[in-house]
Amino acid sequence: MRFDNRSDAIVVGIADYAVTDRPRLLKTSGLGSCIGVAIYDETAGVSGLLHFMLPDSSETSGNYADAKFADTGIPSLLEAFTAAGGVPDRSWAKIAGGASMVEFDAADRSIGDRNLEAARRELAARSIAILETDVGGDFGRSLEFDGETGTLTVNSADRSKRLL
Repeated sequence: MRFDNRSDAIVVGIADYAVTDRPRLLKTSGLGSCIGVAIYDETAGVSGLLHFMLPDSSETSGNYADAKFADTGIPSLLEAFTAAGGVPDRSWAKIAGGASMVEFDAADRSIGDRNLEAARRELAARSIAILETDVGGDFGRSLEFDGETGTLTVNSADRSKRLL
């Protein structure tokens, strides 16, 4: 995590997350098959953003940051979110990413598809509703999550801009 001096935004890197209890902007870029998970507790004013790369930590050997995977990144995000005063039971999420950046055989599911499935599974297991999504396709995305309004701005490499 680092700060963007131009806007006082918190920049979330790949395989990283950040949580804030202030009305700050959380930003990440480079989402291809990766997923961005934005979570928001409107009552407490706590927001968080995770940028994970892969669905399952058990499929990889080595020592990696929890935020690299859905199955370890989402619990780590929620732990920090709770420590900042957020309550997952009254919070909601928005997700973006999960593109198919490389062609696969018809029998193979893309990493983007598997990441999307993992995000949905991890959030559902914690009873966190996904309010909106911008997923799939074959193009990258960058995200800005507004910690004051809960708006997720998705800027796509196909030159579109969506507000979720």
